[in-house]
Amino acid sequence: MSKACPITKETVDERGARLCALIVLVPLGFSLALHSPWPALFLATDFALRGFGGRRWSPVARLSRSLVALLGLAPRPTNAGPKAFAAKLGFGFSVVVALAFFFGQETLGLTAGVPFALCAILEGTLGFCVGCRMYQMSQRLWPRPSVSDARVVPR
Repeated sequence: MSKACPITKETVDERGARLCALIVLVPLGFSLALHSPWPALFLATDFALRGFGGRRWSPVARLSRSLVALLGLAPRPTNAGPKAFAAKLGFGFSVVVALAFFFGQETLGLTAGVPFALCAILEGTLGFCVGCRMYQMSQRLWPRPSVSDARVVPR
C-alpha cells in the first residue's frame, strides 16, 4: 500500500480501480466512435461521484466491486487520495469530451478523448495510473502538511 497522503486516509482496492479503468473504456469508446456527448456525460457523472466523495454510489465502481467479488480476487489496498485526484482529472476530461460533442466540435472531443482513453488503457492493463503519478508530482512541488505535521500555535 502506498504511503498516506493529505487528501484522505481511506484506501481503495487496486484491482477494483484497474477494472474501473477498463469499464470506462466502453462508454468512452461509444462516445468517441459515435461523437455522442451522452456516454461522456455518464462518465462525467460517475467520475464526479468517485472523485468528490460519492464513490459508493458510482455505477462503474459498483460494477467493478461486483466483478472483483465474482472473480474471487483478493483485495490489494492502496491509498484513495491519488485515485480520487485521478478521478477528478477523469471528470474534467469527460466534461470536455461531452461538451465538445454536444457543440459539434468533433476534433476537440477526439483530442481530449484519445489521451483519456490511453490513460484508462494504461491503468487497466498495466496498473500505471497517470493521474496518480501527476498527484505524486504535485505533492513534491506543492507539499501540504499532513495531520501529523501540524503544530499547535499558542495564542
